[in-house]
Amino acid sequence: MIQAPQNYGMQQPAVQQPARKPSFAPSYNAVQINLDTPTLNAPPAMPYYPPVNMEPYKPQAPVAPQQETTTPAPTAPAQGPQQPAQVPPPVLNDQTAPAQGPQQPAQVEVKPADNKGPEALADEAFKGLSSPDYDVQALAMEDIAKKGLNNQADVIPYVQENIFDKLIDIMNVDSTNLPGPTEKQQEIRGKIAENDKAIEEATKAGQDPKSVKLPHQLTPAEEEEGMKLSPMEQVERNKEYAMFTTAILQKTYADEVEKQSGTVVPVTELPGAKAIITTLKTTDNADLAVSAIDALRYVQRPEYKEDLTKVYSIAQNDARPEVADAATQALASLNEPAQPQPQEQAQAQPQAAPQANQAA
Repeated sequence: MIQAPQNYGMQQPAVQQPARKPSFAPSYNAVQINLDTPTLNAPPAMPYYPPVNMEPYKPQAPVAPQQETTTPAPTAPAQGPQQPAQVPPPVLNDQTAPAQGPQQPAQVEVKPADNKGPEALADEAFKGLSSPDYDVQALAMEDIAKKGLNNQADVIPYVQENIFDKLIDIMNVDSTNLPGPTEKQQEIRGKIAENDKAIEEATKAGQDPKSVKLPHQLTPAEEEEGMKLSPMEQVERNKEYAMFTTAILQKTYADEVEKQSGTVVPVTELPGAKAIITTLKTTDNADLAVSAIDALRYVQRPEYKEDLTKVYSIAQNDARPEVADAATQALASLNEPAQPQPQEQAQAQPQAAPQANQAA
């Protein structure tokens, strides 16, 4: 599952010097996404294999000699049934192969490439996001998010207009008329919560959690029924997934635009930014509001400080304590000093080594 906790650790990007302005105005809006990036993670070109003749060799029958009409052929003495004529095996590469029975055609094993091309990855993700099955949607978003957290370059194929559009559609689904959890499910969830609290208190007291007598004895079937998400809950969960997945793609998009053109995309112009901010301002679900703040924190950078300060300040006055607390922490993170990037740390280490040697 996608783990997007409220207080995830996030390093702020280093403050960069103003880049040279390009001679053209790059296109960076949700209507048209135009990234001229080289193809990454494309499968290697398959080598050409000539067609293999899979039809086995069929020797031709020998031609019988013509009988002479004048002189009859001498009659061979009867020595039992005659053996069929031995036909020599075919000559391959001017060398006679030993007779070892019929030869099997050579088996050519062609292993397919492990990686899919960028277009195939984007098409597969688009189909998952378009599925009416909420769990299929969640798995598609989870796959993109995990790749982006591990390596930002792996999600470049997903920086597509149709992908952003589907993520925004998921954020905007109206779940008010969808069925929620049943009374039975709510009852079971309350019992599960009481059991978890008893285990937590016993653990703090130094007791073995397995030896704790739980206040409620639930069967595996009851626990499964209680934890099953209703359609309304699935939609609300997918909205959280969609905001965090969008944030990962937004950051990739902004970094690629800056890399190519030297231009910083305004936070308000990031694809999907309006949907995330609207969710923060309008949702009645406190978890969704916190997830929206987390998504904005993931893409924040020094150039976005002024805009995000306004957004966080409004959320800081939210009546829901968890939302106000998340906004307060987000405001504080805007004023934190930028952390050195891993590449900068690696470059600093070789410079310190000669000084240490000289001191020695």
